[in-house]
Order: sequence, then structure tokens, then C-alpha cells
Amino acid sequence: MTTYSMSVTNYSELAHGSPKFSIVAELPEARSGGALSTAWLSQVIHPGNTYVFSWNMAWGFAWSASAVLKDYQWTAHGSVDADPASGTLCAAEFDYVEGDFLLRSVAHTPDPAHDKLWISNTGAVPPPSVQPSSLAITLDGEPACVLEAGPNLNEHGTLHPRFYIIAGQLKKAQMLDMAQYTNAQLISYDHGVQAKTVVLDDRNNWHIADGEGVDPKAVLNTPPMPVGG
Repeated sequence: MTTYSMSVTNYSELAHGSPKFSIVAELPEARSGGALSTAWLSQVIHPGNTYVFSWNMAWGFAWSASAVLKDYQWTAHGSVDADPASGTLCAAEFDYVEGDFLLRSVAHTPDPAHDKLWISNTGAVPPPSVQPSSLAITLDGEPACVLEAGPNLNEHGTLHPRFYIIAGQLKKAQMLDMAQYTNAQLISYDHGVQAKTVVLDDRNNWHIADGEGVDPKAVLNTPPMPVGG
């Protein structure tokens, strides 16, 4: 299983008072329809400190008896594993049986590129006006993309996440409309790169280098990234 990492150092003088650094794993569907991204991983990093985020590219499905609401935290009430290459794990069905929600894996032909997951809602799922509910595609066990649930909805997720970092006060699993976060910095894991070193300088500019064991002070000598990547 592929493991990725992001080493983050905070040299910002403005980010005192328990500054939180959040990573967003944005799927293409999160900027369309009723889907939202989340503050997928989040960690306080005090000035002068370094924290290494790491994760496996392990996918899953989850559900919650709550609506998709921007700025609220999303909490899973049940989950199942997913595998885009498996005919038994690349899809899930969301149902409502005897007064309780039920999420289960169902058979589905995998996409040839092995980069999609599907979720179908049965007709028994209550409409949001009766009982709100929502679904998520998870990455390494944490919700990455939250989707509206409702009777007879069919949804999918394309597993090409764009990773962003945001410095601020976001809570873990807080639902986000990323179009509103113009200060989010894109961190690209292209061309086989699996580790990044990221530094926020004292003027709140981001500096980025490939690799995990890179000296943060050396990264500071690289040109700052334009906002958004």
C-alpha cells in the first residue's frame, strides 16, 4: 500500500495561539453538486515546530445521520472498506432498515482505471426533510469528501485527490467549500513523489520541496509559492 507524507514547519510569527494546520484531500466531485471537502487531517503546530503528516492511500465509505452543512464537523456513524480495483468493494449501498441506516458493500464492475467508487441510495433512505443523512468517501479512515444522501440517489467519487494545506483554526473533519479558501496552498504529489517538506515563513508565505528529510531552513531559501500553487 502506498504511503505519503508531508513534513510541515511553522515559522510564522502571526500564527500564535494554537495555530492549526489542516490538509484537505479534495476529490473532483467536491466542487460540484452538494458535495464538500473536509479538513481531512489537522494538527496544532506551534511556531518553530515541525510535524509530519503521513497516510496510506486506503479508501472507504462512511455514513452519518447528519446533513452536509458547510463549516460543521462531520462525524461517521458507520463505515465499510473500499477498493476501487475490487468487484466486491468498489461500490456500496446506503439503505434504511427497521428504523436504522445500513451501509454495505455491493458488487459492481470496477472502472478500468481503478480510480472510481460508487454509492447508491435505496428508495427507503428518508428524504432530508424527514431525517437528514450524508455519506463520505474516506481516505485512510478519515472523511475526505462528504456527499448528500437521499432516496434513490446514485453518486460516485473519482480518486484523484488534490492535496491542499491551510493554516488557521479549522477543526478536524470540518466541512469546507474549497472555492472560498483562496489562501489554501496546493501541494502536488506528481511524477512519483510521495513525500513533501512544507514551510510557512514569517511573512506567511509557503515554501515547498520534495522529500521528507529536507532541512526546513534550506527550504526557506527556495522561492515562495504563489497562492494556491
